Amino acid sequence: MTDSIMANLFSGSTPWFQLLGTTPVEIIATLSAVLGVVLIARQNILGWPLGILWAAISAWLAFTQWQLVSDGILYLAYIPIQLYCWTVWARGSSLRQEDPFIPVWMAHKKQLIVIIAALLGIAGWAFGISALATQVSWIPEPTLLWRDSTTTVLNFFAQFLQARKRMENWVIWLVVNLLGIHIYWVKGAPIYSIQYAIFLVLGIYGWVQWHRSTRSQI
Repeated sequence: MTDSIMANLFSGSTPWFQLLGTTPVEIIATLSAVLGVVLIARQNILGWPLGILWAAISAWLAFTQWQLVSDGILYLAYIPIQLYCWTVWARGSSLRQEDPFIPVWMAHKKQLIVIIAALLGIAGWAFGISALATQVSWIPEPTLLWRDSTTTVLNFFAQFLQARKRMENWVIWLVVNLLGIHIYWVKGAPIYSIQYAIFLVLGIYGWVQWHRSTRSQI
């Protein structure tokens, strides 16, 4: 009976493996992404090379397997961003002991600047993609334009703030992950909603870990 259950579990009629990916490289990419976020939450610099591995695999899959040109370009953009974050953390770790590289909140004025810049960036991205879709044949008509534009632009802001160890990055990731859960559920891709739900939990975990670091310096 056990053999029968296992046979049904891993048979082609039961898509359990699709929860992690249909190929080994998809599974590696997924595990790299999750482990990378956990390490970043724990302020472990090894999270960045894992992020680069995830971005490289995802870009390759987007171009060669999924034919998702826009996503492929976005994944490629993650590679230099992750390299930048890795470099900043490496330099920050070598600072003097009396000036440690720890998470901090930005001043209210800087927070306002970031909010305005993000809103302008979202608007610019949305109008730009809409314009390109009417001019370039290989760019499809965008769906969920404003929600998709919001997650894309906020990704860049969150990565930059995370590199500088600004606590606000976790607030931005909260918005991105909540929208991601919604977007992929609407698109009929529940597995990606599940992934964003995992990232949401990890984001809260990361905020708690970084917040403890700020309190320990008081």
